[in-house]
Amino acid sequence: GRNERCFEFWEKLGSPKYGVAPMVDASELPFRMMCRKYGATMAWTPMVHSRLFLENKKYRKTVFTTCEEDRPLAVQFCANDPAILLAAAKLVEDKCDAIDINLGCPQGIARRGNYGAFLGDQWDIVKSLVEVLAQNLSIPVFCKIRILNSIETTVEYAKMIEKAGCTLLTVHGRTIDQKGRYMGLADFEYIREVKRALSIPVLSNGNVRTLEEADESIRITETDGMMSACGILTNPALFSGLEIAPEVLANEYLAYCAQYPVGVHIVRGHLFKILLSKLHSHVDLRDSLNSTNTIEECAAIVNTLAERLKLEPSETAIELDESTSADNEEDVPCDMGFLFD
Repeated sequence: GRNERCFEFWEKLGSPKYGVAPMVDASELPFRMMCRKYGATMAWTPMVHSRLFLENKKYRKTVFTTCEEDRPLAVQFCANDPAILLAAAKLVEDKCDAIDINLGCPQGIARRGNYGAFLGDQWDIVKSLVEVLAQNLSIPVFCKIRILNSIETTVEYAKMIEKAGCTLLTVHGRTIDQKGRYMGLADFEYIREVKRALSIPVLSNGNVRTLEEADESIRITETDGMMSACGILTNPALFSGLEIAPEVLANEYLAYCAQYPVGVHIVRGHLFKILLSKLHSHVDLRDSLNSTNTIEECAAIVNTLAERLKLEPSETAIELDESTSADNEEDVPCDMGFLFD
């Protein structure tokens, strides 16, 4: 069966099937706006720490910015205390379309704080987080989980979350241990079984680098849509299906940053991801990008790169040797946790 109330809400948002995933220091306003321009139909904020958001004004101002056109939008919080989560969510419930609970972060910081994917074996806490929000907010509750160690347990977990009042569930098809170097492929079968067992909208997350792969992931998992993290970081135009040169995308991202200012460490992080394929052969620029302190310095490096690329012979796709590229810090897949630790 279908939960009509949840699907009605989903359809009211325009049944958005291409999402920008919540990513620490990465799914911030200028990046979201750029992805929307290129076909993303929904976006999630970076994970917000609920207690800090509640207690710390400075954190609140920097971690969450939005604008009128930044919709549909879900604000993602991590938490393990329902009262704190509710109070934090109340501060933004009139500025977004849904509150998303992070039940998927696999990083050490989440283990120490006891949130994210580390709540996967503490179902009573998860249940109360979802229930308290569902019963006390004027907007719906979403959740994002990782798969557990069997299909049966994962389905049972998802059903518990649905019953507690979740309106939409995103399933990242990797376990808590599949991260960083050990990322491996997401398991679409787990996601499909969750979708078949639930009556609410379900989104898939994992294994997508192109628009074709996005559509294929939706087809295989039978989900209502998907969200991209790694893929869209490398190519913010992913959902358009267009092939746009990385240096052009980098310049465009910088223009969005001029319109919606963010910290330079965030800008640098995006430029590394967008320009990764080009910076391998321009190591001096990669090094100087690493030590930039202003957006202007970043822009100058991107322009130098663009000038150099104009002089290069046209690309006959040279495949990079994977073994050499895996050791660079900025090649760490979109598991952005290393920024925390």
